[in-house]
Amino acid sequence: MESKPEILAFLCNWCSYAGADLAGTSRINYPANVRSVRVMCSGRVEPSFILNAFMNGIDGVLVSGCHPNDCHYISGNMKAEDNVKKTKKILKLLGLGSERLRLEWVSASEGQKFANVITDFTAKLKELGPNQLKRTNEQNAGSVKKEPFSDVIENTNIKLCLECGKCSSSCPITRMNPDFSPRLTVKRILSGAEVSIDDQGIWTCLTCGLCQERCPSDVHYVDFVRACREEAHLMGIGGTCSHKDVLLDLQRIMADSRVKQNRLDWLPKGGKVSESGDILFFVGCLPYFDVIFNNIKAKSIETAKSVVRIMNKLGIEPVLLKNERCCGHDLYFTGDKEKFEKLARMNVDAIKQAKAKKVVASCAECYRTLKEDYPKVVGDVDFEVVHISEYLADKIEKGELEFAEVFKDKKVVYHDPCRLGRHMEVYDPPRKVIKSVPETDLLEMERNRENSLCCGVSSWLNCGKLSKQIQLDRLKEAKATGAEWLITACPKCQIHLKCAINGELPVKLSKINVKVYDLPVFVEKSLEKSSKSRK
Repeated sequence: MESKPEILAFLCNWCSYAGADLAGTSRINYPANVRSVRVMCSGRVEPSFILNAFMNGIDGVLVSGCHPNDCHYISGNMKAEDNVKKTKKILKLLGLGSERLRLEWVSASEGQKFANVITDFTAKLKELGPNQLKRTNEQNAGSVKKEPFSDVIENTNIKLCLECGKCSSSCPITRMNPDFSPRLTVKRILSGAEVSIDDQGIWTCLTCGLCQERCPSDVHYVDFVRACREEAHLMGIGGTCSHKDVLLDLQRIMADSRVKQNRLDWLPKGGKVSESGDILFFVGCLPYFDVIFNNIKAKSIETAKSVVRIMNKLGIEPVLLKNERCCGHDLYFTGDKEKFEKLARMNVDAIKQAKAKKVVASCAECYRTLKEDYPKVVGDVDFEVVHISEYLADKIEKGELEFAEVFKDKKVVYHDPCRLGRHMEVYDPPRKVIKSVPETDLLEMERNRENSLCCGVSSWLNCGKLSKQIQLDRLKEAKATGAEWLITACPKCQIHLKCAINGELPVKLSKINVKVYDLPVFVEKSLEKSSKSRK
C-alpha cells in the first residue's frame, strides 16, 4: 500500500484506552494510522459498528478490552469475544476477509503491548492491501427515478379511505396499541398539520397487508407506507433496526459491486450444483442468518441444504450464484430505493449470465421481491420466478416426488407468511405439499390464509414488546390446534417464531412446545423417512 492502512480501534475505557495512553506518554513508537474510539466496555461494540466501519472504507478494525476476569463489568469482554467471532464469520462470507478484524486484551499497564499490536496489525493490513470498499468515484449502477409523492397518493387510492375503521379493527398493532391506526396514520401524514413524515406510525406498521385485505375501498396501505418511508429516507429519517442495523448494513455492503463474497461453504456433503443451467436456486441471506441468529438455534442454512438435496433427488443440479446478493427487500421497505435498485440490477444480470429460465426462492420475501418488485426496476425479466412450495407442489402433481408412509398420525399446522400469502396470494401450494405426506394431519389455526396473523416483524424494524406479543399469540394459536410441528414457508417467520420460543419473553413458553420447521426441511425429513420405510 502506498499510503498507511487506516485502522479504527474500539478501546475499553478502563484498560486498553489507558494502555494506549501509556504508550503515548511513554513515547513508544508505533504507526500513527490508528483512530481510537473510547468505549466504556468492549462488550458495547456491536457487529454493526464494525461493518459500518468497513462499509466506509476503513482497512482494519481493532477491538480491545480488559483481560479475561479483569472486566469492570464482569463479562463484557466475553461478550466482545462472541461479537468478534460472529463478525469474523460475516466478513469471511462477504469476502472482505476476517483477518481485517482483530481482538486483543490490553491492560492499563501494557503500553508496549498496545504499540506492538498496532505495529503488527499495520504490517498485516499492508499485506492484505486496501479494503475493497475504499471510497472511489465509482459510477452508480443506475439513477433512481423518484416518483412524485402526489402520484404515489393517487396510485395507492389513499384519498378513497372511508371512515369504516375496518383497517384499524383488523390491524395486529392497533389491537395492542390503540394510538396506532393505519387510517389515522395516513390522515395525519396527508394533513401535514399534526405530524411530519417522521411520524412513528410509518415505522411501526408491519406492512403485513391485513388492513389492505379488509379495506372496502381497495386502499393500498402497504404501497403508501413504503412510499412514505422512501420519502423519509431522502430526508435522512429512518426507523429503528431491531438488530443494531447489522442486517441492513449487510445489504448496503452487498449493494457495492466491488464485493466478492465467499458464500458457498455451506453446501451439503455430496450436494451437486451447477454454475449455469435452467433451474436456479436463489439462496438469499440464509448463510448470514445462520451466523447472526446462531444464539436462538435458527439453523437457517438447513433450509438451503434441504432445497439442494431435494432437487438432487429429483435429478436436478440447481444453479447457485457464487456472488448472489441479498434480494434487497428490507432496503426497499425501509425506503432505501437507490441501493435496492443496485441489488436488483446485479442479481438480474447474474441470473441472466447463468442462463437460468426458472428461479426458485425458498424465502417468501425473496419470492415477492424477484417476481413483483424487480420488474419495476429492470423491466421484463427473461426468467420465471416460483416459490419452493409452488415448485414442489408441481413435482408432486406430476408424480415426480412421492412419499411412502412416513409419520404416524403426525399433527402439523401451517403458518401463512404475509409476503407469500396476502402479498402474492400463494395459499394452496404449501398445503398441498404438506398434505401429500402420508399419515400427516394438516390442521389450521383460527386465523389462516388471507386472515393469517403476521409473525410480528417486518424488515427487521421495531422488534419490541408488541412484536413479541404477536408472536406469543401466534404460537398459542398453533398450540391450540393440538399440532406438534408448526410449518412455515419463510425463513424470517421461522427466525421470529423461534426467537419467541428460545428468547426472552414476559411469558414462559414451556407449555408451548411446538417445533418450528421451514417447509423444505419438513419435506426433506419426510423423504428421509420414506427411504427408511421402503427399506
